[in-house]
Amino acid sequence: MENITLKCRVITPMFMAGADRRGVELRPSEFKGMMRFWWRAIKAEDNIEDLRKKEAEIFGGTGEKEGKSKVKIKIVPESISTGKYWPLPHSGTKKFTFDCIEKDSAFNIVLMGGEKFLDIFRNTFVVSTILGGFGKRSRRGFGSIEIIEPSEFNFEDFEKEEYIEKILEILNQIENRYQIKDSKIVNTKKGGNYPWIKEIEIGRGESDWEKLLKKIGNASHNHKNPSLGNASPRMASPIYVSVIKLKDVYYPIVTTLNSFFPKSYHSFDLNKQNDFKKEVLS
Repeated sequence: MENITLKCRVITPMFMAGADRRGVELRPSEFKGMMRFWWRAIKAEDNIEDLRKKEAEIFGGTGEKEGKSKVKIKIVPESISTGKYWPLPHSGTKKFTFDCIEKDSAFNIVLMGGEKFLDIFRNTFVVSTILGGFGKRSRRGFGSIEIIEPSEFNFEDFEKEEYIEKILEILNQIENRYQIKDSKIVNTKKGGNYPWIKEIEIGRGESDWEKLLKKIGNASHNHKNPSLGNASPRMASPIYVSVIKLKDVYYPIVTTLNSFFPKSYHSFDLNKQNDFKKEVLS
C-alpha cells in the first residue's frame, strides 16, 4: 500500500462537527463524502447506473460484490485552533454562532491505497479543495481549504489565469471533457439527471476574507429562490461558492452544477441563479 500526504490550511472558518454533532472534529468520512460528490460531478455521466458502478469500484459501496473503498483517508492534525463564528455574517439580526475550526489551522490528509486508484483519489481531493468546502455552509464560502505542501499543489502564488489553467489540467486528468471559453471552464458534454459540473468561474478578489464571506451571504439573501435551494423541504443549491487565496487576495470561485429537482418541487426561476452569480462574481 502506497500513500500520499497533503498538508492543508483552512482559508475560511470550518463548521465540521464530531460524530455526536457536538464540538468540532476533522472527520475522514466528511472528506471522503465530498470527494465522492465532486468525482460524480466531474464525470458528468449520462448513464447513471454505469456511474454508480464506477463510483463503487473506487470509493466502495454497500451492494453485492462492491466491497470497500480502494483508498483510505487518515487525518493528522498539526496546528488546530477552535473558536466560534457566525454562519450568517451578512445578517444584522441573526447573530448566533457555531463552533468552528478557525482560519489558518493546519492539518495533514494522508491518502493510502494501491497505485491504480491513488492518482484518481489525489486529483479528486485537489479539485474538492478548490471547488468546494467542508462542513456546514460550505456552498456559501465556509470551510474552504488550500493545499500548501507538496509544492506541486500549492497554487497561492498563481495569477488568476494560471489558476484557471491548472484547474482545467486536473479536471481533464479525471475526465477529459473540459475547456476554457470566455475566461470560464465549461463542460463540453452533458450528463444525466443529477448535479454535474456545467461551468466554473472566478470572481473579483477581496483583500479581506470576512468581507468576501459577507458579500456571498448578502447575495444569497438577496436572491432567495427555489432554484437556489430555498424551499421547503430545503434542497442543496446547484450553485456552489468556494473561496480561494492567490497572492494574499481572496476570490470567490463559483461552480454551476446541473439543476435537477424532483417533479414535485416548487416553481423556480433559473434567472435567479444568474442574478446570484453575478452579484458574487462582481
